[in-house]
Formats: sequence, C-alpha cells, structure tokens
Amino acid sequence: MRLYRWISIVFIIFAGMAQAQAYVELNGFYTSDALTVTGGSAASGRTYFEGAIGFEIDKKGRYLVGWGYASFSTTDTSGGTTTTYSSSQMGPRFLWIIDKKKNWSLGLAYYLVTTGSYAPSGGTSEQWKGTALKADFGYNFPVTEKFHLGLRMNYSSATYTEKFVGEAYTKVSNTKSAIYPSVYSIWYW
Repeated sequence: MRLYRWISIVFIIFAGMAQAQAYVELNGFYTSDALTVTGGSAASGRTYFEGAIGFEIDKKGRYLVGWGYASFSTTDTSGGTTTTYSSSQMGPRFLWIIDKKKNWSLGLAYYLVTTGSYAPSGGTSEQWKGTALKADFGYNFPVTEKFHLGLRMNYSSATYTEKFVGEAYTKVSNTKSAIYPSVYSIWYW
C-alpha cells in the first residue's frame, strides 16, 4: 500500500508540472566551530540541505506546490567523545511568492516521512521515525528572469514517535528543532 501512495504522489506532481511552469529549489547551510583550551577541546559542525521540485498552481506564479527533501547532520565533539545526529525528511512543500517582483517568499513543508539517527557519546546508536515541520522566510535576488538567488531564515522541528530497538519499534517522544540562516536558489522553466 505504501508504494501505491508514493507512485500516486509522484504522478500528481508530474501531471501538474506538464500543465504549469515548474520549479526546482535548493537551500543549504554549513557551519563549524572549534574551541581549544588548556587540557581539552570542543568542536561542532552543522550541515543543512534541502531541495524541492514542483509547479505553479496559479497563473501569476505566486503559489507553488511540490515535493521536498531535507537532510540534516550535526556533530558535537568534546573531551574526546562525539555525539551525532542526522535526519532525512521528505514530504509536500508549499511556497508563496509574496510580491509581484518575486522577491519575498514564505515556504512551509510537512515532511511526513522523517527518519533520524542519534548516537550519543559513549552510547548505542538509535534509529528514529516521525514527522517534521519546516518554515522559511526570505528575500530573492533575481539573477535572470528564470533564476533567483536568495537568503532565508529557517525554522525546522522534527518530532520522533518511534525508536528502533532490537527488531521492533517502540514508542518515544523525541524532538529536534533548529533556527538557521541559509543560501537559497530557485530555477523556473
């Protein structure tokens, strides 16, 4: 049954793209930092990457829907131990181009397929399942009529309700949220 749902979603997206202007968007951010003091050190790294493909749903091109994918990864090292978190997320995405010049935009996504991996320092790696919500607001700089670069402020919150233990999932209540800036690009065709 799940395969049938995925095929249906992909079919709907591509059927809509055949009748309207399509788009591809990419959004990313990376940061790392390190601290070294007498007797110890600490470091952290953050990588956020997102992409979406979809189509316009109005004649003016101000409302866009599509399917998004996001990948998040964090690493924190302190005193020789490392804690890692990573997540893959995908689901429907909505983008509203606020003004006629297509400069300001507001995006919302509901990543209904979200998996995470958490490895605490000195602990056992855990596999999580859940959903995520994401919102972004930003300004787009037109490079050409069909290509824009921009800056975004993003909020992401993943809620995990299941953890893989042994050979089965058990109920949990884990969340991971982040606020971060990013560089953004969108292509229309």
